[in-house]
Amino acid sequence: MAQIKKRFLLVDDDPLNNSLTKMILKKSFDLVQINAFTVPEDGLEFMKYEPCYNPPDGKTILFLDINMPTLSGWEYLEKFELFDTSIKEQYDIYILSSSVEPKDINRAKENPLVIDFIEKPLKKATLLKIFG
Repeated sequence: MAQIKKRFLLVDDDPLNNSLTKMILKKSFDLVQINAFTVPEDGLEFMKYEPCYNPPDGKTILFLDINMPTLSGWEYLEKFELFDTSIKEQYDIYILSSSVEPKDINRAKENPLVIDFIEKPLKKATLLKIFG
């Protein structure tokens, strides 16, 4: 049986965090495809205009930061909400943030687009718990 490639989209203005997250993903899974954006608007453009390349073997996992200078994670989700359903169905969204503010954690858990809140930095144990 062929292994399924896991697809990830990282949207975080911190290039170091994107590099660390990529490293953890590559160490955790045999087959990964990772697209990372430090400019949230570029991530949205990618999601909206990239051809529907997602095969039916699974969704792309979006790890989204909250605190970014040009567009917050919350504003990002508001724009994503306006996308066509065919695009929205391709993604599972997790907030990946260093914020320990209870209001941010609760807001993530209450948002129907968000599956869960994950505290930075991403850890292999967290990945295995989610995708194990």
